[in-house]
Amino acid sequence: DVFEQPQHVGHKKIEFHISTDIPAVLQINSEKEEKNDLSATTEEINNTGFGRIFPAPSSNDKMETEEEDDEIPSEFISRKDLEKNRLSREEMEKFSVFKNYEPGDPNCRIYVKNLAKQVQEKDLKFIFGRYVDFQSEVERNMFDIRLMKEGRMKGQAFIGLPNEKAAAKALKEANGYVLFEKPMVVQFARSARPKQDGNEGKKKK
Repeated sequence: DVFEQPQHVGHKKIEFHISTDIPAVLQINSEKEEKNDLSATTEEINNTGFGRIFPAPSSNDKMETEEEDDEIPSEFISRKDLEKNRLSREEMEKFSVFKNYEPGDPNCRIYVKNLAKQVQEKDLKFIFGRYVDFQSEVERNMFDIRLMKEGRMKGQAFIGLPNEKAAAKALKEANGYVLFEKPMVVQFARSARPKQDGNEGKKKK
C-alpha cells in the first residue's frame, strides 16, 4: 500500500502536465532518479498522447536557432571591409605566392593558404561565414573549417561551403584579402589525385 500511493500521485502529476503543456517531456529528461516510475508513464504517454510528444523537441530547436540567427549579421565581415583590405591585381603580382595562381576546378570546397600564424578558425569563420545562410540547417551543417596548425600543412585551411556558387563568390571576394598582414591565397580545393603530376595536367589545359 505504501509503495502504490506515491506511484499513483506521480502518474497523475505527470499526466496533468502533459495535458496542459509539453515541458513534461523535459521533466522526464531531468528527473532521471525517477526512471522506473517514469518508464511506466512514458509507455502510457506513447499509447495516448503519441503525437504530442514529438513536436516539443522540434519547437525547442527552432527557438535555439532563432536566438543564434539574431546574433549572426554582425558576426561576419562586410563586403566593404573585404574589398578595403584586399590586394589589387597589380599588388598580387608582386607576391610570389600568387605567381602561378590558378583558381582550380569549381567545387563547394575552397583551399586557403599563406595564412599567418595567429589565424584561428574564428577568423576564417568571420570572413567565410558571410557566404552561408545560417537560417538553413543544411547550409549550417555544410559549413566546415579545417585549419592546419602543425606540420607541413601549417598556414593552410580547407573550408566547406554549401554550394559551388557560394565557393566561387568566396574565392572571388576573399582571394588576396590581407589577414594579419599576410594576403590569403584562395583556390578551389583539389580532390585527391591518384598521380602527383596533377599540376602538369592543369598547365596543359
